[in-house]
Amino acid sequence: MKQLLDFAFAQLTVCQKNNVTLTTLQIMAKGLQVSFAELLAGGKKVPEWAHRLDDNAIRKRLARIIDFERQRRTLHRYEMAELIGVAEATFTKLERASGNISVDTIAAIAKALKLNPATFLFSEKIPPTADLAVFDKVER
Repeated sequence: MKQLLDFAFAQLTVCQKNNVTLTTLQIMAKGLQVSFAELLAGGKKVPEWAHRLDDNAIRKRLARIIDFERQRRTLHRYEMAELIGVAEATFTKLERASGNISVDTIAAIAKALKLNPATFLFSEKIPPTADLAVFDKVER
């Protein structure tokens, strides 16, 4: 399994120039029978709750992280867009957790915010999404 993850992560690294999207990653994870988080983190350890995230939950999480970091840094939206290197229209999509975000964009956001690109989406600093809390209640 570790070899498959390493191979998949290597493919993602090569494919980044082709803008692999979250939707494509979800398909890859399903095909490899690993969690979306495992594939996205490139084999780095992630919290147990992260293994239940799908591409939609990742978009929501990224939106929460961007908002958290923008408020923490007391930046206006246009300043945050500039900091992470995207157009304001793209920032609005990120903020609304809409659109099909590429791995390149996620990596660029992490780099601009000086966060670990493999694990920042799964940071305990931002609690798991409310969606997971609902999922946990239904599962019990």
